[in-house]
Order: sequence, then structure tokens, then C-alpha cells
Amino acid sequence: MAFSRESLIPVALRGYQRTWLSTDLIAGATLAAVAIPETMGYTSIAQVPVVTGLYTVIFPTVMFALLGSSRLLVVGADSATAAILAAGLASLGIAGLEPNTPQWLAYCGAIALLSGGLLLVARLARLGFIGDFLSASVLIGFLTGVGVQVFTGQLPSMLGIPKGTGGWLEQQWHTLTNLGNIQWETFAFAIGTLAIILGFKRFLPKVPGAIVAVLLSIAISAAVDASAHGVAVVGAVTGGFPPIGVPKGIDWNNLAGMVGIAFSCLVIIVAQSAATSRSFAMKHGDPVDVNRDIVGLGAANLAAGLSGTFVVNGSPTKTQILDGQKGKTQVANLTMSAIVLLVVMFFTAILKDMPTRPQRNGQLLLRGLAELPAVGASPAR
Repeated sequence: MAFSRESLIPVALRGYQRTWLSTDLIAGATLAAVAIPETMGYTSIAQVPVVTGLYTVIFPTVMFALLGSSRLLVVGADSATAAILAAGLASLGIAGLEPNTPQWLAYCGAIALLSGGLLLVARLARLGFIGDFLSASVLIGFLTGVGVQVFTGQLPSMLGIPKGTGGWLEQQWHTLTNLGNIQWETFAFAIGTLAIILGFKRFLPKVPGAIVAVLLSIAISAAVDASAHGVAVVGAVTGGFPPIGVPKGIDWNNLAGMVGIAFSCLVIIVAQSAATSRSFAMKHGDPVDVNRDIVGLGAANLAAGLSGTFVVNGSPTKTQILDGQKGKTQVANLTMSAIVLLVVMFFTAILKDMPTRPQRNGQLLLRGLAELPAVGASPAR
């Protein structure tokens, strides 16, 4: 069988045009500004160290970019799989297993490895056909729902009040009934950040407002000691190159339960990623190969398990942000990964004063504000 030069190029990067490079680099930098606080926020759901959230958008993202088919799908930490992971591990009843410990993180890595293996089995079973059941109307509704979910989900962040539990309507009711508990200092940061993002989008669209907003927020927070005025901040983050290797200290007698957790993650990953990749492929008239995406997702989770972090998934919100920034290909995601790696290696100290949303699930304030400009984007063209 003859190999062509093109066969050596990752599918998602074939046909790349040089004119896309500057756009992809800027989009990737903007995406990094959003992904850094967002992925750190998901660690409180998975109950693992903050820095491991950053690890989810380094090697896992690179593996998907090289092996997946979607030009835009962003792979990294996700709230749904993080919640399933934490709840599943807690239900195993393993003696001495506690959240936010090295042993807990090791089990998270093991679940990521198992999820990656199951995804590769799913590819052999050609489960990509699931994507064929998603009609155009379903995909348009999916993207519209993402926009609504992002906007309403970040209102508590902007107001500085805890996010409600339960269904969507219950959460909105909780927000309305807690308007008297607004944390005004946090609200001031939110409005200022939003004004910067929208202002740059309106008057200087070529300048990534999200990056400016994040850097200014950190600088102002440090200058005025925002944490002393009731604004929640990230605090010290231990950086360094992601630890490479198989998770240690796993009791494989619990394999059956661990496989059950990994299977639950598999279902969410395949369904959510297929819907996201097909939605944006349809929007831009690109081809889509869900089976190849499953391979990329499997490799991404194997990379997660081998680099000290937890299960990853295709993210509809980050993908929409990338699309809103006019990103063209996975070069943008590779740019994001490179920037996050540099931050993890050399610049974690600047994250200490980053404002966060003051609630137990830890999703971060700046995530929502940086996402808002993408909400107004048309769900389909």
C-alpha cells in the first residue's frame, strides 16, 4: 500500500492555508485565557489539585488534534464527566480513599485510562453511527442550548452568589431569590471584565479582549488585594511539567467498579462530542468522521491518565468560543496547549490573584465572562 505525503498530515489539519495561521494563533491565545480558569474550576468538581485541570488541555488536547477529525472540537476537562468521576469514586467505598489526595488522583488517572481503552473498543465497534441519529434540527437546537446554558449558568458568577442546585428552572429561581445577596466587589470585577471584552469586540475586534480582561483582572486584584475585600481568588498554584507515568497505588480488586465509572464517562463523551463535532461541521460545511473522533478522544483520555490528570471530553462551550474567535483548525487548540504548558511551567505565580466565582463547585468567574461574546453567535449558518 502506497503512502502519500498527505497521509502523514493529521486529518484535522489537511488542506491548511497559510492565511489561517494568524487567526488560529490569536484564537488559540484567547481560548487559553478562557480555558485556564475554566479547567481549574472543574478540579473542584473532580476533587483533585487545581493544577491538574490545566493538565487536561496539554497532552490530551494535542493527542486529539493529531488523531481526531474535527477541525474545531476542543478537548479538555468537562463538568459532566468530572461529576460522574467524583461521584463514582466516592461510591466505590474504598477504605482510606479521600478526595484531594494523591491516591484519589491516582484513581482518577486510572479511570481516564480505562475510559480511553473503552473508547478505542467503541471505535472497533464503530459506535460513530450514533452521530447519524442527530438531525440538523437537533444540532441547531444543541448549539442554541449551549448558548442559553452558558449565559444563564454564569449569572450567579457575575453576581457573586452561589449557584443553585437541581434542574435549570430551580437554578434560575435560586438566582432570582438571592439577588439580595449580591457580592458587590465580585460584581464590580464581573462588569468591568465584561465591559472590556465587549468593548474590544466592538471597537478593536482584532485585539483579543478576553486576554486583556484576564490580565487586567489579575493585575487589579493584586493591586487592591481583592481577596481582603471578599473577592474569592485562586490562591497559590503548584506548577511544573505534568507527571508522566502510569498511576500508582491502585487496588485493581476494584476493577469492576472502576470499569463501571469509565463506561458512564464513555456514554457522555461519545454523545456530547459527537453532537458538538457534527454541529460545528454542519455550520461550516466541513466533513465529519465521528469514528475517527472517537479514536482521538480515546487517545486523549489515555494521555490524561498518563500525565497526572482526569477524564477529558469534547467541550461544546470551549468549541463555541473558538468558533466565535474565528478559529479555523486544531492549530488554534495546539496553540492553546502550548500557552497552558508555558503557564504551568513558568507562570503559575500570576494565577494566584485571579478572581474566582465564590461557590463550592469552583467553576470560575472569568470563564463565564469570557464565554459571553460567543453566546450571541448564530447557532447555524
